[in-house]
Amino acid sequence: MNIVDYYSEINNKSQDIFQKTIEDSSSLGETHAISAFIFEFSECLFEIKEKDMLRMVASQLETATLNLSLGLYRQAFSSLRLAFEMGLGLIFFSIHKLEHNEWLNGENDIKWAKLIDENNGILSKRFAKAFFRELSEDIEQYNNRAKKVYREMSEYVHGNNETWEKSGLIIEYNENLQIRYFKLFKEVSSILLFVLNCRYLKSLESNDVEGLSEFLLEELSHIAAIREFLGGVKE
Repeated sequence: MNIVDYYSEINNKSQDIFQKTIEDSSSLGETHAISAFIFEFSECLFEIKEKDMLRMVASQLETATLNLSLGLYRQAFSSLRLAFEMGLGLIFFSIHKLEHNEWLNGENDIKWAKLIDENNGILSKRFAKAFFRELSEDIEQYNNRAKKVYREMSEYVHGNNETWEKSGLIIEYNENLQIRYFKLFKEVSSILLFVLNCRYLKSLESNDVEGLSEFLLEELSHIAAIREFLGGVKE
């Protein structure tokens, strides 16, 4: 088989997987809606470097789901983890400008341990009290959830042995991995939306808050402080 035929056959297999994946149009629609909303949220940010980084997060979320649709499951989980890391990294950089500029210059990395530090990280009570005090009692559970979902996605990034058994060594449709991906995507997006609102919601222009409120009330209405801030039902 010549090289063109070889890659054409791989492409045909991916297209077969694509047709099976898009049968779950509801889950695909939900992931796209989240990605689009995060891009919309970026338009409300004042600082251009933060705006650009949040746009990257939205793009990476879309890339993750595209990988899924073509049967590239390991790459989908890796891209989803990267989007998650960048999203939390953006929040960290928004209050650590020196590190942000070093990162932009290729002189620093996003350090996971700093992001989830229980005392000084972006999912700490100290952080919540500084930007959205009413969320300080909710933030610990999000810290724990962030650690858990990051660890799950990291299994595919680091190539843990059991992940090869789950994803296989050939390109083929895997419904179980698709279900797991959508579950992890939902958890990642829930944490990202929470921390974005913790950091920025009280500092946005009132017209921007109004434009974002419908979607946020749908996604975060279970969080009393955010719901009430957006004009929802009070407890």
